[in-house]
Amino acid sequence: MAQEENQRIKQQYARIAGSYDLVDRLIPRNWRVKATQLAYGRVLEAGVGTGLNLPYYTDRCQEIVGIDLSLPMLKQAALRVPQCKVPVVLAEMDIQALDLASSSFDCVLVSFVFCTVADPLQGLRECLRVLRPGGRLILLEHMVSDHSWLRGAMDRLNPITVHLLGDHINRQTGTTISTAGFQIESSENLFGDVVRLIVARRLVAGC
Repeated sequence: MAQEENQRIKQQYARIAGSYDLVDRLIPRNWRVKATQLAYGRVLEAGVGTGLNLPYYTDRCQEIVGIDLSLPMLKQAALRVPQCKVPVVLAEMDIQALDLASSSFDCVLVSFVFCTVADPLQGLRECLRVLRPGGRLILLEHMVSDHSWLRGAMDRLNPITVHLLGDHINRQTGTTISTAGFQIESSENLFGDVVRLIVARRLVAGC
């Protein structure tokens, strides 16, 4: 089932890769700046898409490894590599099965990805695995509201958004982060409580 979902997502993004920036630019620039300025050291950007975050990484970072399920999206991201202040490596890869060494990154940054991942818990567990102990997860994401009236509306609309966009709008991503084994350090509401910037970390043994 997950493989079928992955294939559907790959086909969807292959179709829209050339025009995806028109949608992705709806995300305010200051949200991207907030997220990327929290990154340091060796950074994995999972779901790099067309690379719209790349220009905003600071020189606190040593290297950005950008992965995406969609090769056409990565080809668009490659055009933005020269705008990044630090070296960038791009690779086609599934966040649910990262072909990366354990404990090899200081930070993992993910922006608006877990709304489409077939198994978000598995994806977050993979993010945890590749982080060094004490490493930081930076998550910019939309998720279900804590307000019951809005949560109900999002639940009702979710089948429509999944059908049209492959986008789950009612996921409880904050809870899933904790379930995956992260300790949440901060959660900032950016658009009501539907869009949030969450910072979490992989615990050091004994902490």
